[in-house]
Amino acid sequence: MTETYSIQARFESTLGTARADELLAKLDNYSNQPNAVAGAAKRPSDPEIEAKAHAAFAAATPEEVDLELDSIGMWGLLTLAARADVTILDSLPASRADSPKVASIRRAAAKHRKGL
Repeated sequence: MTETYSIQARFESTLGTARADELLAKLDNYSNQPNAVAGAAKRPSDPEIEAKAHAAFAAATPEEVDLELDSIGMWGLLTLAARADVTILDSLPASRADSPKVASIRRAAAKHRKGL
């Protein structure tokens, strides 16, 4: 990711820039947003990353979320955040809430919880 936005900055500040940038680069390397969701859903569980991703999204305004979800990697990060607490998806802006990707994230989070 070349530009730093508020969710990304919060995530980097809590997880550490190098570790966060490595993860975000991997998530951003998917060919499209649905693939980033699917790829993130297949990642092994990491409660620390998931909690910090959730906190970064929870602290964001709806406008910040809407802007940053234009990024492929941020959909992957949102998938990880939903593992910590799926209700984060309830706070998405209306323009994003009905996306098929959100339904995919909900299913992935439910499947993840069953596997714990």
